[in-house]
Amino acid sequence: MTVYPILLLCVVPAPFLLYAALGLRRADRRRAAAAAVSFPLCVILGFAFAKLSYVILLEAGSILEWGEWDALFSLQPRHFCFTGGACGVCLGVRLAARMTGYRPAASGLDWFVVPGALLIAGLRLAEAALGNLGAGRYLDLPDGSSLRLLAMINSYGEPHLAVYRLEALAALAVAALSLTDRKRRPGLRFELAVFRLCACQILLENLRSQALMWGFVRVEQVLCAVIMMLLTLLNCRRKSAGNGASRFLPAAGLLACFAAIVGVEFLRQRSPSRFMGLYGGFMMMAAVLAVALLIFRSVAVGLRRRT
Repeated sequence: MTVYPILLLCVVPAPFLLYAALGLRRADRRRAAAAAVSFPLCVILGFAFAKLSYVILLEAGSILEWGEWDALFSLQPRHFCFTGGACGVCLGVRLAARMTGYRPAASGLDWFVVPGALLIAGLRLAEAALGNLGAGRYLDLPDGSSLRLLAMINSYGEPHLAVYRLEALAALAVAALSLTDRKRRPGLRFELAVFRLCACQILLENLRSQALMWGFVRVEQVLCAVIMMLLTLLNCRRKSAGNGASRFLPAAGLLACFAAIVGVEFLRQRSPSRFMGLYGGFMMMAAVLAVALLIFRSVAVGLRRRT
């Protein structure tokens, strides 16, 4: 725990320095100014949103009923919501673009995709200093197994799946994939990256042994699903009004994917089959999320820039 703040000081400024360097490399002063202004805004809003989202989503009942405000002032990492903090960071980037006159503001978000993904990867890897917080299920691995690279050793010397490493790899993969996206309209690269990150998080959050929970429901998964649905509805709404209600068919398809994920999760927890319980359910959920990605890409990439 004591080394965690030091790690944060190392991994947080670097992506914003890269963001500013991208602006200077293209001799774009406004983009460089937006990057400089975004750093304090993102730190403040990211921290505030991570804390407030946790308090509102998980501690509101205790505050209203018992007046217990301890969670609001706690600095323990488990008392923050990662997805809420990410939303605060994105808001900080957009506000910085507007404050410095960088237009369109959505282009600022596009240019922040790679630094933002690196920020997520760095924050996830920093969870190595948080003990078992980023751990998954126990792994029965021989000493010489190469899979131990994906394992973390707990205080008892037992290997557990290092979910935070998989989340960092997913963020790096999204960053690399974003570099191949053609710029069809401002904001598209950002929207695709966010959708991909949310889809990956829904899958990987399921592997964590410790998570923010509403009973048996994982909060981070719900938040990611909400963000994915909002992005899909936004892109459906951008279509010509002449299409009527049919323009929202992709959103209905995404909702069906979420229903399938809920069903797979129910079977994964209830099925006595080892295949379904450990491997089959995870693979089926990954397949459903791949379909969700195709649905969103079809509606988002097919849109032309509005004049």
